Amino acid sequence: MKTVIFDIKKLGAIRDSRLELKPFMIFSGESGLGKSYVAFLVHYLYKLLVSDRLNLFFNEYQIDYQTLFEKKKSGDVLLSIPAKELFDWINKDAVNYIGYLIGNEKLVGEVEIHFPYSNPVFKFVYDDEMGGLDNQEEVYYKIDLDDFVYRVLSRSFQASPEPFVSLLKAVLLYSIWGNYRMLRHCYLMPPSRGALMELTERPPFRSGMYEEFFDLKVDLNRPLFKQVEQSAVISECLSEVNMGNLQQVEGRIMYYTKDGAEMPLTAAASSIKELAPFTMMLNKFSAQGLSVLFEEPEAHLHPERQVKMADLIACAVNSGCHMQVTTHSDYFIKRINNLMKLYLLKEKIDVDEFSNLLGKWNIREDYLIDPQDVGAFLLRKNGNGFSEIVTQDIFADNEIPFESFYEVIDEDIQLSHVIKTMLNQTGN
Repeated sequence: MKTVIFDIKKLGAIRDSRLELKPFMIFSGESGLGKSYVAFLVHYLYKLLVSDRLNLFFNEYQIDYQTLFEKKKSGDVLLSIPAKELFDWINKDAVNYIGYLIGNEKLVGEVEIHFPYSNPVFKFVYDDEMGGLDNQEEVYYKIDLDDFVYRVLSRSFQASPEPFVSLLKAVLLYSIWGNYRMLRHCYLMPPSRGALMELTERPPFRSGMYEEFFDLKVDLNRPLFKQVEQSAVISECLSEVNMGNLQQVEGRIMYYTKDGAEMPLTAAASSIKELAPFTMMLNKFSAQGLSVLFEEPEAHLHPERQVKMADLIACAVNSGCHMQVTTHSDYFIKRINNLMKLYLLKEKIDVDEFSNLLGKWNIREDYLIDPQDVGAFLLRKNGNGFSEIVTQDIFADNEIPFESFYEVIDEDIQLSHVIKTMLNQTGN
């Protein structure tokens, strides 16, 4: 994976900050400092590369695609787009997209996404070829961009930006990950998601994040062309964190406890409802090729199950899922820290000793996370009435620092001590 940098000059409360794309990104800090905004910015990149959003760019060009192909010869340049022009548009569109997600069309921001692409111009080159059965050959249009080729039968060609959008997405995906097929789906788990799981009709949402969430619900009800073999480890994690299983039965989501009880999702605990969309998504799709923005996965979970949730997310990341997580949970971060430390410890001690350690604490090796895949970002006040993003140094102590949690705990301990002292002094 090559380096992608997000520069934020202004976005919500955030000012003059920078962060680097990682497969697993964790955003923490006080409420109101912009955790969701920056998570939305990262999510935008994945959304751009998996959806048809680039159509908006070509719509602004107002190209006559029909005449574009007339009288073209092999080797002719169909279309040239300066890379700077496209990337400038992407930077502005990112802010528009975040405004759409939060229901604020007037959102003002200034961001820059630095792609690992060095060519100054995207050149779409025309070619054609004959194909088909002998004596029934037909002409195929070919469009080349860098080393990628888009073919379309000339008689079925429709005037649209689709070939150019597909090629651009392939080139950008390859420039980052070296694999243009690495991304298949991109989803968002917003706050209060559990209450929406039993809705059968799409309400008139005021913010785009819930529109996107409803798109996930539609995908969950759509039949797959090919059955996906589910990961046994992920299935086991889902069972642990849910203390049972969820299944779609005759259009309803049913919850089956480990004790054998069954009930509709509407009757289940709020923790089960909040996890339901993530659970149903992993039940249906392979984690490989997914990108998921997960707002506060610890919501409504007991600390023990917050730890299990960290195991599940770690397992999904190790299975190829890219994740952006906002959190207020020290239990979640502590568990991620331990999984990273165990990853490093594995190479430093005896195999049997390590295996016994994992067994004692009921941790599977599939949960262990390479710290290189993790980006930890703390949002804090900058003293000027705004906030800034601090990239936390995971490798200093082989863990994500969480001093902000310690400060709150320390203050609470001090207060408890003062109260206890005063009570003792009054003789109570």
